[in-house]
Formats: sequence, structure tokens, C-alpha cells
Amino acid sequence: MNAPYPTAICVLIVLVGSTGPAFAADDRIVPLCFDSGTRVVCEVAEALSGEGRSILECYPPGSRAFLWFLSLFPERTRIAGIEWGMSLSLGAPRRELAGFEISSLPEWCVSQYGPGAEKYDAIVIGSPNGAVAHLSALLRAPFLTSSFGLAIRHRPIDPDDIGSYAAIGSELAEEILKKPGGSSIEVIDHYDPIHDRPLVRYANFLRVKLLDLPDSYRSFIRDNLAAGGRLILIDCSYPWPEYRVAERSYLQVGGLGAISPEEYLERYNLDLPLEERRESEWGSPEEFASSVRSFAEENGIDLLEIGYDRPEDYSLLTYRAYLACPGAREEDLMIDSFNYQNPRTNIETGIPALWLPFDTEDTLAFAEEFLRGKTFSRIYLTLVPSFAGSEDTASIEDWMELLSSHGEVFLLGIDPDAFPADTLAPFDFVRDMNRLREERRLPVPLFLDVDDLIRILSCEE
Repeated sequence: MNAPYPTAICVLIVLVGSTGPAFAADDRIVPLCFDSGTRVVCEVAEALSGEGRSILECYPPGSRAFLWFLSLFPERTRIAGIEWGMSLSLGAPRRELAGFEISSLPEWCVSQYGPGAEKYDAIVIGSPNGAVAHLSALLRAPFLTSSFGLAIRHRPIDPDDIGSYAAIGSELAEEILKKPGGSSIEVIDHYDPIHDRPLVRYANFLRVKLLDLPDSYRSFIRDNLAAGGRLILIDCSYPWPEYRVAERSYLQVGGLGAISPEEYLERYNLDLPLEERRESEWGSPEEFASSVRSFAEENGIDLLEIGYDRPEDYSLLTYRAYLACPGAREEDLMIDSFNYQNPRTNIETGIPALWLPFDTEDTLAFAEEFLRGKTFSRIYLTLVPSFAGSEDTASIEDWMELLSSHGEVFLLGIDPDAFPADTLAPFDFVRDMNRLREERRLPVPLFLDVDDLIRILSCEE
């Protein structure tokens, strides 16, 4: 910065004061907009309707001005500014649990797809991940998630204090499970002080996972699945050890990445029984899958099950699905990650996608294995700015070194000089996606028939 720091800080105070909505907290308890399950639903809805703001749905008016100003500062200051904003706006206050209804979560999901006049040849349901968002978009099929992320604010704590985090989470889960419909869900308090330190400091992140098919889903399927249409169950069985806190209440330490469950539990442990279960973010409860099967059988609906052990397996399936579509640009590749995805862009441009859960060293290795023996004319890359600088994060230099040997690399929404603390990344990502759609739009968007999907799956057997 050229301006003296005291002057800059004064400008910052004025700027924040004039853009109060940038950190205006929404006190309602609603699905967390950044969560993977929420984003998959919203991205599929945008792909089906052609309308939406993608990741910018998470950013209120006024935030761009503040984040632009923050981008002028060194990385350490940018990270501190983001954490300060999170301390004001992240999650809902605990008192709002009094009016929270469990049924509001699946009702929110079906509401994303409009009034229900359209009939669909397929509806996708189950475990959320970015590859499933791409697959649903290709099939022109709504996605009904089995997982909802909620953030409930608490007093600031040391992110490494698992005891305090667990005590708060146990009380919150108990309050949720006592509500009407509590027997139809489980609650997992997700604690990851390595990848999500700012979140852990200011809020408990709770995943409400459906164990039974809710009435709103049953009605939506009956009303919107065309005669002879198929219900597609995504049944990811990715495992992770979880502490059993109480009946249907669990705490998970860590998650998918280059750090193993054993390493997490060596650093952060509780005196509670451990169980090997389906992982909080990517795994689908076995009870939910069973409920979907029963519903399909009772209603004479053809059910197609797609079960893999890891979320990356769905990425490989979806890439093959893109290539099976007439008009796909096989010479191109887009690598997107976590909630920085926009399937609308891929189906409108014909650029096949390979979705990655995160930008960690294990996903870099996965991408390297995928790329072996392949070359492309263009490789588009977007990565999530973590602001955490966790020890297993792969650097932008590592990604460029890998990808540049397989094709010309184009960055989408990434400022390599600011990454991974790039405050303007979401705005640049949406800008670049909009531009890509305008520049490379196909006359007819990509489409995958369910029968073609079945043929792709049969080739795996």
C-alpha cells in the first residue's frame, strides 16, 4: 500500500460503516450457504433454471466494496479482516433454535426448484458433492440432499479447545433432537481446527442428516417425477471415526484431506466411544438409503443406485458422463473444487468437468493420476481460497507445475499473487464463468439421457 497505515485504517472504518450489510448477520437458522450440500442444491437449481448467482449467493450487498479494500492489504491483514467479519456474521445465535423446525430443511431444498409444474425424467437424491451437481445438471434432474449444514454462534474459543467445542455442540444437538421429527435425523458436530479454524473459533458447525425420507421429498417426487422416470440414489459410503455423544448425536474430528483420521485423533481427542461411521460431509446414512429404496418399491418407481466409497469416484463417473454427451469439447477440461463450481457453465459451453473436494495434497495426487497419459488444448482451473493455510494445502505453484505439462492453463477466479487469501475470488470466479459462457456457448447445451448413464455404469462392472 502507498497510503500510510493509520490513514488506511480510518478509511476502513468509514468503509465498513457505510457498508453495514456486508456483515449483517442473518439470525434465522437456515442451511449454511457455503456448505457443500447447500451449494449442490443451489447450483443444480441454477443449471435447471438458467438463473442464479452461484457462490455470490453467500455474499450480501456491500461485501464486495469491503473485500476489495481488504485486498489492498498484506495477506496477514486480509486473513485478520476475514476473521473479524466472520466474528460478526457467521452462523445464527443459539436463541433462534427455539423457533427452528427440522422440517424446514428439506422444505427449503424442494423450494429451490420452483412451483413444481415441470415433470422430470429423473430425480437425484442422497449424498451431496460437486460431481453429483454436475451429473444432475447433465441429466436435467433436481437434486434432493440428505445433508444440511448449520452454524450456531458461540462465544469466541481457542480453536484447539476441543472440550469447549464439544460441550457446546452436545447441548445444541440435544436441543435439536428433542424437536418434532427429531427421531428422523442424526446430528453430527463437525470439528476441524486445521481446515476451519475461524469457523471453530466463532461457531459450532452441525450437520443434520436425514435418516428417513421426509414428507416434502415424498410429495416432490410423486408430483414431479414423470411417468416411467427414475429415482437415482447417490449412496456414498466414505467412512470416518466419530465420537458417539448420545443417541443420534456424534462429534467428528477432521475430515477428507491429506491428514488421516489417526493424525487428527492423536492431536484432538475426547473420552468418548469411537465408532466407524459414514463421514459427516460426504457419506450418506444407511438408514436414509434404505428409506429411499422402500419408497421407490412402494410407489413402483425404478431406482438406480450409484454407490462409491469416496466422493472422487463420482468425479470420474461425471467426467465420463460429460464425454458421452453430443457436443462435449473433449479437448478441454475444467477442474473445479468444493463449492467453487457452476455446472450451468459446463453444460452451456460443453467443457467437461473434473470436480475435486478440496485443494489439498491428496486431491493434487488424484488429479495427477487422472491426467496421466492425457493432454488437453485448454485446462481451466479454479480453487477455493481457504484463508487457513493448512498444512496439507497444495500451493498454486504445485497445481501450475502439474497442469502445465498437460495443456495450456487458464485460471478462473484465481489471483496467484493473493491465493489462498484472495478476498475477491468469489466475484472474480462468477465474472469469469459469465464470460466463459458468453465466449464459448454451445448452440444446444449438453444433455445426458438416463439410459446413457446406465450404459456408462455398466462399463464399470
